Amino acid sequence: MKKKNIFIMSGVILLVVILAVVLYFVFTEGSDAVKFKEEYEALNGTVRESDGEKYNEVSISRNNPIKYINTEEALKIIEEESAIIYVGAPWCPWCRNSVPVLFEAAEEMDVDTIYYLDLDDEKSIYEVKDKKLVKTSDGSEGYYKLLDKLSEKLNNYVLTDEEGNKYDTLEKRIYMPYVIGVKAGRVVMDHVGTVSLNEDQNKYNSLTSKQKKELKKIYVDIINNVYEKTSDGICNNEEVCY
Repeated sequence: MKKKNIFIMSGVILLVVILAVVLYFVFTEGSDAVKFKEEYEALNGTVRESDGEKYNEVSISRNNPIKYINTEEALKIIEEESAIIYVGAPWCPWCRNSVPVLFEAAEEMDVDTIYYLDLDDEKSIYEVKDKKLVKTSDGSEGYYKLLDKLSEKLNNYVLTDEEGNKYDTLEKRIYMPYVIGVKAGRVVMDHVGTVSLNEDQNKYNSLTSKQKKELKKIYVDIINNVYEKTSDGICNNEEVCY
C-alpha cells in the first residue's frame, strides 16, 4: 500500500511539472522575449548577402528581459523613467556579440527590463548614386525627434563610396549597438559598439572571454549609473552598424 501511494504521489508530481512547463511555453509564446530570441537566432549560421560572411551563432533565453518599443515610446521613457535602452538589430554583427553580454550584466544586477529599439522601419535611408548623396527614404517623425533629443551624444552620418569618397549627410545617426542609461530626463551614461577587436578578429567573430569581461564591465557601469546598484561584476569599437 505504501509503495502504491508513493507511485501515485510521484505521478502527481510529474503531472504538475509537465503542466507547469506547458503553461510556461503557452504564456510566453508570442511574448517580446520570445520574439527577440527568434529574430536573433534565426540568423545563426546564415550568410549575409551584402558581404558573403557567415553570422555568428547566439543562444538567447526565452526568459530574457527585452521589451520592444518604438521611437515615440523611447522619447517618453527618456523623459520619465530610469531605464536601460538597447538600440540594435538582428543583422548587426556587433549587436549579436553585445546582446548576450548585456543580458548577463542585467541578470547579475537584477535588471528585469531592457527596452529594445530596432530602427530599421523608422530611420532615414541614404545612398550614394553617381557620386551624389541621395536620401531614398525619410525617417519617422519620432525618429527625428529622437535624433534631436540625443543630438549631443551622436555623430554625423557619413557614407563612404567604393572609391573611398566620403559624403556627410548633415544628419545625426544612431550607430548600433547602442546601450543608453537614462534617468530623470537625461542620458547618464551610454556606450556604442562593443570593444576593440584583436588583429585576427572581424566583426563576425565571437568576442574572447577577456573582451566579454571588458564589455560586461561597461554595461554594469551603465546600470550602476542608472539604478545606483553595486556589484563585484567583472572603447568604443571603430566599426559599428547604422
